[in-house]
Amino acid sequence: MIKFLIIARIKANLMKKGKVSQPRTSFKQKISLILLGLFLFFVLLEVGIRLSGFISLSLQEIKNRAVLKQKGSYRIMCLGESTTQNQYPPFLERALNQRNIGIKFSVIDKGIAGTTTLNLLEQIDHNINNYHPDMILAMMGINDRGEYISFEVVNTSRILSLFKPFRTYNLVRLLWLHILAKVKEIGFCKLNEEKKRSGEARIYLSGIGLKETYTELVSDKDSLNQNAEIYYKNYLTYLRLGKRYQDQSKFSQAEEAFKKAIELNPKNEDAYFELGRIYQDQVKFSQAEETFKKAIDFNPKSYHSYGAILVLYEDMGKPELVKEYARKANAVRSGHYNPETVNNYLKLKKILDKKGIRLVCVQYPMLSIKPLQKIFEGVEEGLIFIDNEIIFRDAVKKNGYKEYFSDIFGGDFGHCTEKGNRLLAKNIADVILKEVFNK
Repeated sequence: MIKFLIIARIKANLMKKGKVSQPRTSFKQKISLILLGLFLFFVLLEVGIRLSGFISLSLQEIKNRAVLKQKGSYRIMCLGESTTQNQYPPFLERALNQRNIGIKFSVIDKGIAGTTTLNLLEQIDHNINNYHPDMILAMMGINDRGEYISFEVVNTSRILSLFKPFRTYNLVRLLWLHILAKVKEIGFCKLNEEKKRSGEARIYLSGIGLKETYTELVSDKDSLNQNAEIYYKNYLTYLRLGKRYQDQSKFSQAEEAFKKAIELNPKNEDAYFELGRIYQDQVKFSQAEETFKKAIDFNPKSYHSYGAILVLYEDMGKPELVKEYARKANAVRSGHYNPETVNNYLKLKKILDKKGIRLVCVQYPMLSIKPLQKIFEGVEEGLIFIDNEIIFRDAVKKNGYKEYFSDIFGGDFGHCTEKGNRLLAKNIADVILKEVFNK
């Protein structure tokens, strides 16, 4: 040991004097270490993103699987989006069993945040075979509007197609879109005046995909169409960017993004609707009112804008205007339903009829039941409809929106608070027990 220490001491002294050189890391080794570090970072990021989603779904599935162990129970499966997933289903099970009618109820939560009726329908056979439900509750369709789907660049590259399944790729791509949208605020199209005079225009387009810029020769005749197409794509990017800032309560950045979206596409109501919500959140009521009315002017069928403005009038203490716009919102909703939602509801009923499973159609809180009933005109036999309009409007009028909704993404409704989910579950339970079990 003493000999080892003496040798180490001698080496240290020699290194100080520069007589013994330290091992150097070559350039290739440094590059390899950097690449390895980046690889490990993205692996850990990918695992983290997937793990968070997996944990959320796993916890939900663990609760659902417990239903299979309950022999002899009456099974109710709930279909829907984020307004269903981990929302009202557990409260519904409790509300049903608290009535003690001699039947054990088990509620299965198959809500999926951000999903559409098409995705729910694609999984229906698998879910039925797994859980063998006696009844299915469907409160779905709000995501079928497709108004905020970001522009997806079609890319035929085989290499890039290998990365698309990775969540990290999608995250990086979205961040890249946001960076491009911020950097390229000066404009997205520059015309080469010399070419324009000769009948040709060289258009420099700022892309929002993986390419930053590209040029394309088009005739002057086609330039307006080309220009409009690119402007529309970038409009969607700014709309998506604004919603991201809005979710983070960064109101000034969100306002800036929505105004840019309006500048690029001044006749589309979506950006006006979102901008109005920004003003409302900041208690800028007059600006919010003006902005919501612009959204309605550009799209008289914009039922979520009607819903948003009646909530605004609630906040402003104008009951007469609340009644007026509630009537208008219901009138618009009664005459409009997304075709995809209609088709998938009808397909769901057809599937369940063949399997002898009862379908219960639940309307979202605050919304009229009439549009939902209209879907099934002529084929409503065996259906149960649950109306949540009056019960929620009365509750909100008495205690305010914040008691029952954590947000109002739908205009005049949103995700429920615990109190809202309890109210929703109780109303559903009351209707089911009365209509199906005569209790």
